[in-house]
Amino acid sequence: MAEQKDDQSQAGGRSAPSKKTAQQAGASAAAGAEGRADDVGTVTRRKQQYLIGIRPLPGFAPVSSDSILEKLKVMDEVEIVRRLHARGFQALAADSMPMAGMQDIIVVRMDEQRGEALRQSAPPYLVVEVDAPLGCAETMLPGLLDRQLSDAGIPFPGRRREIRFRVVGEGEQPLARAGVYVYGPGFPAQGVTDASGHASVATFDPDRAGGDSIRAVYVKPAADHWERFIPNPSLDLDEVNLIRLNALSKSAAKFPGERPYGWGQRMMKLDRLSAEHAGAGVKIGLIDSGCDTAHPLLGRVAQGVDLTRDNDVSGWRADELGQGTHCAGIIAGSGNPPQGVAGFAPAAELHVFKLVPGGHFSDLIEALDQSIERQLDVVNLGICSGHGSELVAQKIAEARRNGVACIAAAGNTGGAVQFPGTVPGVLTVAAVGKLNEFPLDTQHARSGLPQLIPFTGLFAANFSCWGPQVAVCAPGVAVISSVPGGGYAAWDGTASAAAHVSGFAALLLAHHPMFQGVFGGRGEQRVSTLFELIGAAAVPYVQVDPLRVGAGLPDLQQVPAMLPAGQQRVESALVHGAAAGFAPSGGFAAGSMALMQMRAAGLLL
Repeated sequence: MAEQKDDQSQAGGRSAPSKKTAQQAGASAAAGAEGRADDVGTVTRRKQQYLIGIRPLPGFAPVSSDSILEKLKVMDEVEIVRRLHARGFQALAADSMPMAGMQDIIVVRMDEQRGEALRQSAPPYLVVEVDAPLGCAETMLPGLLDRQLSDAGIPFPGRRREIRFRVVGEGEQPLARAGVYVYGPGFPAQGVTDASGHASVATFDPDRAGGDSIRAVYVKPAADHWERFIPNPSLDLDEVNLIRLNALSKSAAKFPGERPYGWGQRMMKLDRLSAEHAGAGVKIGLIDSGCDTAHPLLGRVAQGVDLTRDNDVSGWRADELGQGTHCAGIIAGSGNPPQGVAGFAPAAELHVFKLVPGGHFSDLIEALDQSIERQLDVVNLGICSGHGSELVAQKIAEARRNGVACIAAAGNTGGAVQFPGTVPGVLTVAAVGKLNEFPLDTQHARSGLPQLIPFTGLFAANFSCWGPQVAVCAPGVAVISSVPGGGYAAWDGTASAAAHVSGFAALLLAHHPMFQGVFGGRGEQRVSTLFELIGAAAVPYVQVDPLRVGAGLPDLQQVPAMLPAGQQRVESALVHGAAAGFAPSGGFAAGSMALMQMRAAGLLL
């Protein structure tokens, strides 16, 4: 059986579940006949998937993946799922130590007890780890909101209530596919509106106090409207509760149409570049939930693969979660008014790798291998996990040696940075927001930290993960971009922030003279130089704990040779001086007053 599965794994695919032999089937039937009928279909713990790879160590002779595979074949109850082949630089000479990440990785399935025993008994050169599932860095409802508004400690009573809603937009038009979330006793209850805008949400009322036990109602539209957050709502339990949402066109930026740049892109000075700065010649990887290429902004995206379905070459266009489509618009949206917000690098070549929902670390390794093989320049990692992986970290290091710059979302749990943002060698991005870029009756308005907000109005997002791994921050609150179905939406999340920086990096690689000369070739030195340049261009607008915002927000105006000489002005120095003025010396007040005076005189934009 193991040999048959290995033949399938050699082709790069996944093996199908094994079939019982006639003898096994007969034994099972006999056991079933003797057992009780209610034993049939008993829920048990499923087998766990594991990654097995090599850890190169000095003093140990190189070990081949073939020898590991042969030993696994003879082990009982170990199912070989597939074998991941390295696609980067060839290993060193046969008598040299193999480079980390260059050996094949074997994916197996076994019960957890056996897997843990194998992990503990493995020799030092062998890595045995769980092939953990991946999740999105974007989040519909940040965990902080759940913890603040839900009485998770209250047991579920027997009394169940159906609360009815109707969600409408401009002109009382019903809004379909809007998520309606009710926060009260127990976990948040939710529903989705139908074509008539109606939704029914089942909740519980332990104190039988009518609707007074409901702490909040949150409505997230599918597209083209602002969300709405209503604390302590007055709800009618017998009638339909009407909720009106405002169209995105009512935003201060008059979206879509007159100004094709989002607020974050303007903060990062994308609007100062000429049309020739479009990222032509750069190849970007998007490791996320797929991409709806039927969207008007994303018609140029033609390359992708669904790694959750054995390298399906068409399934990646189905984006059930929407995050990949949203980030694709930020990175490479065409932005032709009145079609919506422009991306940073609309002329870049975007490669989409669908990993969520349903993907694992093994799929991430495959995506990184293909990124190396395709010689991508930048890879945006919009996926996260609460687990770590030594083998994924090895593959990221290999990608960096091959000239692939990995830019990762920090995560949205509000706690420590999530994997793979913790891996040395990636550029990890946290999220910030800006006042006056969203209505006050939205969830966006609850994402600020209770810290001083400087004259820029920027604030660190409370849902954004933080830690020493955070290199820079970028816009991740109320970011308007494309979503599946051809519409637009304002979403929060560190995936949006990472997408801003990935687009920023693509512009540097395509147009900065440094990467056309000595650092134009592929290799780790180019990645290091790129990350250093991004860090040097960061402006510390948000003066809070640097573990939350890193070096600051990357700004094209801080990058020599990217903007016309006339735009390299005194504003940058004043911004740095004002931002640094949170000290008791009063520098903040003096710096902000100078800026206001210069703006009034028309000296600054």
